Amino acid sequence: MPRCLASAFCSLLLGVLPLPAQQSAPPLVLSGAGGIALGIGSAELFDGYRQATGLRANEFSVPLVASAGVAVALGSIRVGAECGYFRAESREQGAPPSSTATQLDEHLQLQLLPVVLALEWEPWQQQFRTYLSAGVGATFARFQWNERVWNSGTLVRDGSNADETVTVPALRLGIGTQLFFDEESRSAVRGGLTIAMQYLFSPVRVAALRYYATLYDRPQWNSTITVGGSGLLLTVGVRFWLGRP
Repeated sequence: MPRCLASAFCSLLLGVLPLPAQQSAPPLVLSGAGGIALGIGSAELFDGYRQATGLRANEFSVPLVASAGVAVALGSIRVGAECGYFRAESREQGAPPSSTATQLDEHLQLQLLPVVLALEWEPWQQQFRTYLSAGVGATFARFQWNERVWNSGTLVRDGSNADETVTVPALRLGIGTQLFFDEESRSAVRGGLTIAMQYLFSPVRVAALRYYATLYDRPQWNSTITVGGSGLLLTVGVRFWLGRP
C-alpha cells in the first residue's frame, strides 16, 4: 500500500486541527470505527477458482474493517476525508476430484484501502441523529493467490499464482445514527457513538487466473476478472467534536 497515503492523511489532519482554536471556525469532527464487511468477493473469481482447482470455496471469509476520518461541521452538513482498511481471505485445503493423490492448499487474499472525500447530512439534529453519507475517491488494492501442492505426500509446488496491486475508483453510500454522550450541545468538546451501514462500490479487476490459462489451455483466463472490492460495511464507532457549534 502506498506510504504517501498515510502521509497525506496526517497532513490533512494536522492542517485542520488548529480550526477549533479560532473562535469563528466551525467544529472539527474526529472519528474512528470498526466492524465487518459482507459480500466482498465476486462470483467471477470463485467460479474460476472452482474450475481451476476442483475445490469448493465460493466466498471470502468475513473480514474486520477499521476506519478513521476527519471532517468540518457546517451546521447539519459535514465535509471531510475518511480512510479505511480491511483484508478478506479464503483458505482451503483438499483434493481435486480428478486426482485424489494430490493435495492442494489454496490461500486467496484481497487487501483494500479505500480513501474517500466524504459528505454527511443530518436531516434532524437531536440527541439521536440520523445522517446520510456519500463519498467518492479511490481504493488501493492488492490481490494475492498462493498455492501449495502435494503429490503422494511430497511437496511439489509452493508459489504464487497471482500477486497484483491496483488502484481503482471508489464510491460509497450509507446511513448512520450517532448518539452524544452528553445532551449538552454547547460544550466545546463533545463525544458520541455511531452506528453505520454503508455500501462500498469499488470493483477490483486483475488477471487472477492467468497462471491456469496455459495449464488448462484456456486463453480467456489471461484476461482480467473482478475479484471483489464491493460490499456492505457494518460499523460501530466513536466521534469527537472539537469546537462550539
